Amino acid sequence: MYISTLIAITLSHTQIAGTTHWEFSENSNGNDVHWVSPTSVDANADQFEYQFEITYVAVDIIFLGQIIGPNDVTDQIDPALLFGFGVENGPAPLVFMDEPLEADADGDAEIDVSANIFMQLNAKGFGQMDITEVFLGDVMVDMGWPLGWQNVDIDRIYMDGYMDITPITLPCNEDINGDGQVNVTDILTAIGNWGGSGDGDVDGSGTVDVTDLLAIVGAWGPC
Repeated sequence: MYISTLIAITLSHTQIAGTTHWEFSENSNGNDVHWVSPTSVDANADQFEYQFEITYVAVDIIFLGQIIGPNDVTDQIDPALLFGFGVENGPAPLVFMDEPLEADADGDAEIDVSANIFMQLNAKGFGQMDITEVFLGDVMVDMGWPLGWQNVDIDRIYMDGYMDITPITLPCNEDINGDGQVNVTDILTAIGNWGGSGDGDVDGSGTVDVTDLLAIVGAWGPC
């Protein structure tokens, strides 16, 4: 009974700030890319709910001195590397992704384009993405009649996507005197107001009782 009550208290008092949505649209012809979001969130939140998605990956090719593209290769990349979500404890920084993205655009079992993608919420609360180790190879492309299949160089890679961040502040009702610690002072306050309401009624039931005392003991330590 006490456990279920405490869980209900936690869920009802958790404070969730609004979700911040950042979009990015970057490209590289072999150079490193460093993207930082235009706004920030509270880097010291207790938790962060996050979601990111790379929605579009494309390449330009060069044929007879002409740039052709962008050509969408998103479906050539492992979907598990294009999307991620979860909840991580704060404070920032928090790394969401540090993986190589690779595409075999012509299906010949050889990697034609790759890059290492690093995504994080940095220590200042800004979204960040770094594209490094960019490899642009060559690819077989059907140029149509009368040229047929031609081996062409990849000139540039494009990448679009977004990152959603929701800071979460966990409750600390057990810190009755607001000193940042749940300790004996909070227990004494609850006992001193036993049977009453107000100070010590950490579950908001209207009465200071054993449920409140157990909640204080369960949250013992830094708040």
